[in-house]
Amino acid sequence: MKFLKLKYWGLDLLDSFIGLKNSFNGVKKEYHLLGCLSIIWLLWPRLLDGSDPQAGYVDQSILGQMILAIIGFLLLLALCWWLLGRFWRGLGLPDMEFMVSQFKRLRTWQQLSFYMGLFALLLLAGVGCLAAIC
Repeated sequence: MKFLKLKYWGLDLLDSFIGLKNSFNGVKKEYHLLGCLSIIWLLWPRLLDGSDPQAGYVDQSILGQMILAIIGFLLLLALCWWLLGRFWRGLGLPDMEFMVSQFKRLRTWQQLSFYMGLFALLLLAGVGCLAAIC
């Protein structure tokens, strides 16, 4: 069975368009997205000033605040992943591959409830970042 890989299609398209396919081998694709969003956030007011000179500053800043909330969320996610790795090594816990193999031994309903719990926490963190910015 073939699966359609849509996870990083935008970044692959951006890499092939710019021609930077193999220039950032050691950098995660999430950091590419963070860099692109940061550049968009910095250039956003200048792009909108030329398109509609009669638009108010409030109209222009709403999308900029949403982009800033996504940037904050991605930074918080990267910080949490880094802290998890530091605490993981500090506590002397088993490797991640071992934990994944133990997770695969769980029953389907246990895996699904774990996924739903993690999704709820991730959604709550994203809403919290959006609420803090707006």
